[in-house]
Amino acid sequence: MTEVLRVENLYKTYGYKRGYLIKAVDNVSFSVNSGEVVGFLGPNGAGKSTTIKMIVGLASPESGDIFIMGQDIKKDREAAMKHVGGVIENPDLYKEWSAYDNLMYLKSLSVSKEDMKLSYKQRMEKRKAEVIDILKVVGLDTRMKDKLGHYSLGMKQRVGIAQAIMDKPSLLILDEPANGLDPAGIKEIRDMLRRCAADLNMGILVSSHQLAEMELMCDRFLIIDKGKIISERNTSDLHNGIQTEGQKRSISVRVDRIKEAKAFLEELLGIEIEEYGDTLKLVTEKDIPFINKQLVLADYSVFGIEADRSSLEDEYLKATSSSKKKG
Repeated sequence: MTEVLRVENLYKTYGYKRGYLIKAVDNVSFSVNSGEVVGFLGPNGAGKSTTIKMIVGLASPESGDIFIMGQDIKKDREAAMKHVGGVIENPDLYKEWSAYDNLMYLKSLSVSKEDMKLSYKQRMEKRKAEVIDILKVVGLDTRMKDKLGHYSLGMKQRVGIAQAIMDKPSLLILDEPANGLDPAGIKEIRDMLRRCAADLNMGILVSSHQLAEMELMCDRFLIIDKGKIISERNTSDLHNGIQTEGQKRSISVRVDRIKEAKAFLEELLGIEIEEYGDTLKLVTEKDIPFINKQLVLADYSVFGIEADRSSLEDEYLKATSSSKKKG
């Protein structure tokens, strides 16, 4: 994997309100690698959009660094931005034109030095082939000659994404790409983004409020609240019950002498434990090997011990709830 984006200690404020400094983004750091889809989650006003705007050059950080394919955007923004494609707001396209005509026109606006060496006919053939290839990636090749006015909202979103990936960027940034879509349209966007990551080896950063969909789409996710990253995890770790250091996890334990074991663990861990039939349910920062070892050393027979499967929604609510208590 290649690191396509690295954000280091990004900081931006929005002045004072009632005597308090409003920190829109507060020392945010993270990275995105090629071939992965990273979800960027958080409540309204958490700092997602401001962070994205700074990455794509629509806002300037007060401090911190942004590297795209290793290039510092402060030193050479133009070179860095050549590696970026994005749909931050609704794509600006001609509704009376087809998807094919829109992309052919956009492609004509930026001609490389290499293409200028070709004859006009060669340039047109190359341009047509590239546009058709991109329309295949977004699943619109069979409808590419239809006018955009006849497209569904989901199809229009896919044309916007096709526009963003036309030059095959290393980094694709999307803000609410499935907003307003029906379930079929949401699935189309998800499948398309997974193809872009896998087939084009793009690193993709996606901001969204649709937690269930992000869980299906993303390899990794970041949760931001009050301008700070409060959680960063692999989706597979979430499903497999793998803990990060200091994180609480719900654990189920099947053990003999259950009432005695319950009292033993409550005293050991300093927590309250619930009993369900032959199973104890506990929420603790301690990991499974530690709990299992303590029970065995105390001469209890452990029949089964496992972390309860968490959803992204569980993780999101837990992280943002904890952030509110600290705030």
